[in-house]
Amino acid sequence: MLAGLLPMALSAQQNWKAVVRYDKQAAKTQMTERLQKYAAQDSHASPSASTRPTTKEQLAFGKMLVKELKHVGAANVQISKEGIVTAEIPATSTKKLPTIALVAHLDTTPDSVAERPQLHAKYTSGDIVLDRAANLRLTEANSTQLLRAHGHDFVTSAGNAPFGADGKAGLSIIITLADYLLGNTAVQHGPIKLVFLPDSSTHNGAQDVNIDALGAQYAYVLDGQDLGEITTANFAGRGFTAVFVGRRDITLAHAIHSTFTDNLLMASDFHTLLPRQRRPENTSGSRGYIMVDNILTQGEKSTVTGYIRAFSDSDMSDLNHQVTQAFETVKAMNPNRKNATLAFEDQFQNAQKQIPAVMLQNLETALRQEDVQSKRISVRDNTDAAVLTSRGLPAVSVFTGVFHAKEPLEYADVDVMEAALRGLLTTVTDWPETNR
Repeated sequence: MLAGLLPMALSAQQNWKAVVRYDKQAAKTQMTERLQKYAAQDSHASPSASTRPTTKEQLAFGKMLVKELKHVGAANVQISKEGIVTAEIPATSTKKLPTIALVAHLDTTPDSVAERPQLHAKYTSGDIVLDRAANLRLTEANSTQLLRAHGHDFVTSAGNAPFGADGKAGLSIIITLADYLLGNTAVQHGPIKLVFLPDSSTHNGAQDVNIDALGAQYAYVLDGQDLGEITTANFAGRGFTAVFVGRRDITLAHAIHSTFTDNLLMASDFHTLLPRQRRPENTSGSRGYIMVDNILTQGEKSTVTGYIRAFSDSDMSDLNHQVTQAFETVKAMNPNRKNATLAFEDQFQNAQKQIPAVMLQNLETALRQEDVQSKRISVRDNTDAAVLTSRGLPAVSVFTGVFHAKEPLEYADVDVMEAALRGLLTTVTDWPETNR
């Protein structure tokens, strides 16, 4: 246990660094060993399954985490029927402090490989070879983070596939933090809840969390990337469904002077009329996009489904208008159609406006005390933090040192993981007393 590697100092002040002599290398070793152990366990999610969790492997991995949490002394360790693992680190302070949730996801993408990944200690310079036969390597050209990470330890795949650092690095950080606090109860902190989600990659896990039963006021989701990055904004999402009903029950030989209308052509024209410059491959930064993800034709009925992603309300409104305009143009081009409908459905919101200032200020103050420069960033996607925020639990994503997530070049910088660990320890132990 980490606690055994970190002997108690003579001083008994309330700051965790004064209460316990913190050994950075011991913490790095613990997180590295956990990440390698977790990566060797298959926990892939399945986007095509309707069960919760979507694979039995996630449930098995969740049960393994339950055993480890009990071993380090966590309280009320449970796993739900959906595969969500929850646990508690009881408060050691008598102050009025909020309950803080630390969240990570336990699933990996379907194309990840369960294996014990490689450790590359104390990087100096040059390429890091992942798979010599496939000539797969990290270079300072394809991974510019290496330029500012000399002396760092890296965990990488052992082959030509992602190994699950995305998610499992966050697990390693949180369980190491739990091990530390549960073994050093002189460190003062409020109640802490731990939440490990399945099916994050299919955007289901955070939807199943029982927010009321969890009882947390704030959540930090360990699912970010580079040192100091805090994800505070995400794309809002809106789906659309356009249905075109044609008149195809007409003898095609006489179609020229009939009411024949081709619903498949209408669907195709609608797709084509959507602005190509606002597709995802042609946008970046804060510029939103429109994407059609399916066209289904059954007889005289063609259904087009797609979605809009945008940061601002004005951009969402503009993209919504462009979808509507394309739809109305197709209707006007086909006056003999039987029917045509267009419907929109809000899917998720940009969580930025719903995040309390106090949770960002306390985290950023803690990182600054640990000599980490924080940086608020936006992501062009939905996140578990955004889902939790929309459901009433304010949450932000915190860096975990994972780069090239879900790609064959995926790797974790253990030194960045350790900085996240220290930042969270300072956050939960220096939180100011509230009047709740």
